[in-house]
Amino acid sequence: MLPPPSPARRGGRTAQAGFGPAHWLGANLLAAAGYCVLGLAVSQFFAVYGLFPAPIWLPASVAVVAATLGGVRLAPGIFLGSFIVNFFVFSASVPATLVISLGNALGPVAGAALLARFRPIRGTFTRFSGVVAFILCNVVLHPAITASTGTLALAMANDFGPSQIYSTWVQWWLCDSGGTLCFAPALLLLLGIEHEAADDGPRPFGRNLAIWIAVAVGAIALFATLPLPGAIPWGLPFLLVIPLSWVALRISLRAAYSLVSLVAIVAAGATVAGFGPFQGPGIGNPLQLVGVLIVLLALTVLTIVSLVSELREAEAASRAKSMLVAAASHDLRTPLNAMIGFSEMMRSETWGPIGNPRYRKYVEHIHESGLLLAEIVNGVLDLSKIEAGRRELTIRRLEWVHVGEACMRLVSPQALQKGVILSTRAVPGLVVHADELALRQILINLLSNAVKFTPAGGHVVLHAATAEDGCVDIEVVDDGIGMDEAGIAKALEPFGQVGRDGGGTGLGLPIAARLAALHGGALSITSEPGRGTTVRVTLPAHGD
Repeated sequence: MLPPPSPARRGGRTAQAGFGPAHWLGANLLAAAGYCVLGLAVSQFFAVYGLFPAPIWLPASVAVVAATLGGVRLAPGIFLGSFIVNFFVFSASVPATLVISLGNALGPVAGAALLARFRPIRGTFTRFSGVVAFILCNVVLHPAITASTGTLALAMANDFGPSQIYSTWVQWWLCDSGGTLCFAPALLLLLGIEHEAADDGPRPFGRNLAIWIAVAVGAIALFATLPLPGAIPWGLPFLLVIPLSWVALRISLRAAYSLVSLVAIVAAGATVAGFGPFQGPGIGNPLQLVGVLIVLLALTVLTIVSLVSELREAEAASRAKSMLVAAASHDLRTPLNAMIGFSEMMRSETWGPIGNPRYRKYVEHIHESGLLLAEIVNGVLDLSKIEAGRRELTIRRLEWVHVGEACMRLVSPQALQKGVILSTRAVPGLVVHADELALRQILINLLSNAVKFTPAGGHVVLHAATAEDGCVDIEVVDDGIGMDEAGIAKALEPFGQVGRDGGGTGLGLPIAARLAALHGGALSITSEPGRGTTVRVTLPAHGD
């Protein structure tokens, strides 16, 4: 067997460390043998049905795997395998065989070398960019090189016109592209040259094996049927994308792509033999449908898995970041509390007067900075706990008059100092179903925000009413500075502050919005510059 790639150079890198001439000689002979065996089997099968050469060239997958594993060091093995097949099986002339084999070795080596430059660090099939790079390098570039050299060799030996040259090139390109998609990804995964994203937990082997076998048997049965009129619609095989996508997401990419390879071989073989839905009446080119099926299944499985892998890694990174921020913020609380406590003692001159007036000014600055930093830390802790899914709510039946008035009392000193008039209006006897602590946090954040950005003499009003659908609408309306659409979007982002004079941390609105969402509700903002702002929180209806 081929020598295993070094762990430090897996996944598209040349496995050269520690391999001597004997290793590479054996690897080249094995690559040549694999190319020959597949080439002989494919050509003999399709030749029985008058298709020569084969419409899908499976040795292209062997060439891609060998080039990915060994690069130019395994090019001689690919060349030798191609030479044997073309000279002894296809009876090509020596010059034509040399040119064709040179292209068959150059194409996959060039594709593998280019892919190695653009391959994502975590693996070709774990990123959408890696899948795109694989397609461009091994399904587009590699077959384009082999098709160009092969067409050139045939044109040199035969009198080809422009139309025949174009037709030959396209057929050759499609032949190698299909062969690459059939086997190459499955072989790269099975041999460990490429890897998948890490599993998110243990999976039941028995159930997964049963599902894999069921999909495989279903696909084989689908293409083993006789082409009876109206028996099986020709479009039915394309629905295999659904179970294959499920297998890719719930089991593994390796399991799904091995099914893709199986479906590709069964579909091609059965269709050529005259079986399956692609041989139904009115179908002009059955093998073209086989090619479309292979491309659809392969690209869908690879794309879905790569995108989901990126999403899962992004979510994991976000959770890790939130946990790190929460831990760091929590550790800041102890020194902050000490700093605030000692500064308060110094402000009140508990142990005696402060001699120099400048020290009093410095103490005030220390105290104010400590309070602001504590507010930021508490806000970050709240936000990270919500985003990490660790904020739990206890929904209770609350009398609005108690919650609303309590929040108004807490904000009234701030409003009095600023010269802002606070008022509230609510339906008598209004009941809200919410987590009391979270609801108070929402209201205090919104009221404090409104007071900050409302000039002296302005008004801030707290509304609450039941909507027609039973939901409770809570509004905080001010006639302050207002915002444009860009300002609204910025205000809803963590640490996004629209006005410079309002102070604060920029976490109040984002926390309120996330707490409303945790209740199953929503927060919306309506505002115009210079005409004030209305923040509405809608909480869902609950039965008493």
